[in-house]
Amino acid sequence: MTGKFQNINFELNNLPTMPDMAAKMVTLINAPHTSAEELTNVVAKDPIIAARVLKIANSSFYSMSRKITSLSTAVVIIGQQTLNGLVLAASLRGINKSFGPVEKLLWEDAMVCAIGSRYLAQKLAIANPDEAFMAGLFRHIGLTVLNNQHSISKDFILSAVQPNNTASERIEVAKLGATHAEIGAAVLESWKLPETLCHVALHHAAVTLPPETDDGLINLTCLVNISGYLPGHFGIYGAPTELDVENITGRKKLNLDTDLLKEAIGSFHQIFIENRNEILS
Repeated sequence: MTGKFQNINFELNNLPTMPDMAAKMVTLINAPHTSAEELTNVVAKDPIIAARVLKIANSSFYSMSRKITSLSTAVVIIGQQTLNGLVLAASLRGINKSFGPVEKLLWEDAMVCAIGSRYLAQKLAIANPDEAFMAGLFRHIGLTVLNNQHSISKDFILSAVQPNNTASERIEVAKLGATHAEIGAAVLESWKLPETLCHVALHHAAVTLPPETDDGLINLTCLVNISGYLPGHFGIYGAPTELDVENITGRKKLNLDTDLLKEAIGSFHQIFIENRNEILS
């Protein structure tokens, strides 16, 4: 039986399954009374992910006074939900058939939006930071799926990743039968991730949520909409783009103070510059 996000004109049998390690992590985190030791044991089985967890724990995001060398300590510092997000983020690379320039662009786009969403959620106190990380991470998962199945060109990706690109959406529907946002929501639902993440993946570009949507989901979707402009502004797609903060849809819907948001984005940009390798590695 298909779920509420899977009634789309796309071959759902081709949706990727969640990578094994990510599935184990989701199961552990959703289980009651899971210990940090159990989570550490899962992470330790993948040296690349373990190294990434240590890098993040030692970055300026956590402002530790001493260098963290123990994986178990790093797991405690960053918390279960952020750990889950990091494992899922690393696992995203595993569903790629190859890892060339297009895949690298999608990876960096996802990580900047994810960590930017987490930072702004905490700085502006408008959403749960860990939930914001996950929502930002998966906003373009549909493009990763399409890239693996249809060998999408880099030009197509560069067009599709632009926030609120309705022209690109029309091309996707004409060529593929569904938008990457619709496909992304279907993937997340098939992975049994929270419905909130499906809604954000579906609506983050234009923030066109139903009138009865609760404030928490509106805040989260608007936050990811705002953070979706950061990869371009930080030069992930090529030359850095100018950022018209005042006219960002998410800012206007939340009625955020423009100067306050500019200051928060500027602070995150500085952190990004200082921690670029940790964020994008």
